Amino acid sequence: MLFFESKPTQFVGIDIGSSGIKLVELRAVSKRPYLYTYAFSDGRVDFRFAKTDEQRAAAVDSAAALVKQVAAAAKTVSTAAVASLSQRDVFSTIITIPKVDAKLFSSTVAAEVEKLLPFPLAEAVLDTRKIEPLPGEVDQYKNIDRVFVTAARKKMIQFYSDICSRAGFKLQSIETETFATIRSLIGTDPAPVLIIDMGKQITSMSYVVRTVPHVDIAVEIGGDRVNEILAKAWSQTPAEVEGMKMDLFQEMGDEATPELSALLDPLYQPILKGVEEVFASLTRLQLVGMARPDKIILIGGASHCPQLAQKIEAKFSIKTFVADPWSRVVAPVGLKPVLERVAPRFAVAIGLAERLIVS
Repeated sequence: MLFFESKPTQFVGIDIGSSGIKLVELRAVSKRPYLYTYAFSDGRVDFRFAKTDEQRAAAVDSAAALVKQVAAAAKTVSTAAVASLSQRDVFSTIITIPKVDAKLFSSTVAAEVEKLLPFPLAEAVLDTRKIEPLPGEVDQYKNIDRVFVTAARKKMIQFYSDICSRAGFKLQSIETETFATIRSLIGTDPAPVLIIDMGKQITSMSYVVRTVPHVDIAVEIGGDRVNEILAKAWSQTPAEVEGMKMDLFQEMGDEATPELSALLDPLYQPILKGVEEVFASLTRLQLVGMARPDKIILIGGASHCPQLAQKIEAKFSIKTFVADPWSRVVAPVGLKPVLERVAPRFAVAIGLAERLIVS
């Protein structure tokens, strides 16, 4: 899923999500990412509801206008962009194929994937990654390869490409939110990690080993549900709660009153059950040896909910914390407090901007 055109030294990562636009521009210095600028908008991009050609064209124009607005606010300089492809817009799976000559690898993968795809192979663009065996698995996989495959519809890739083009950017590459997140949070660390991404409506969980997601599940709960809960308790509208919530959560840090903890229990419980489902999936897939990640990382706008990390850590006895995707980016020290406040929202955008710098 690559569209290389030139070799610029600054890249803009554009995270186009249904909950808004996050944009980061990084400068490459000796293959290290330096922050140039960033910005975000909470304006919703509901292009998935477009059915007709007219609706799709209007959705592209609307999304492009929002990207352009955010870029103007950030005062971006580079037009070289890497965009995200939502995990909801792709089909992902791990397949097993016999070891074949390199010339036959792509066709062998395609033939196997075609049996599983929910749409015609002719309409798909495939991205593949071999999963290298662990030292103890060499004999088990000496005659076969495991391959992680991502398939996206060509028209969906074109959709994202059109948005970036109309916003004034030249798309250098496009990849899934999951791999961008892995890059910004994990890098090349092969250790098992569970990433919990809490969006406005959906919380996605990815169990990652050797930088490849082995299990992905989604829980239908997120920041919007938090707003509904607090709006009812505070006699405010969900929109009014949004700003109040962030100020309160930042002030409280990891603590919460018993009253607030009880209010947020309808958020905590589905998340805890989701983690249990991830581990159950590992067992069903006969990946029991991987069933204990080294750590659980929280990202997303709702990840700052007080006591959420502590409740996960207490239940599963696994270190759990809110991520700082800026940790691998060189940035002015004076910006640290501001960057920390928005950090969980920017994991995808940072990973996208890093793609052609650190890889």
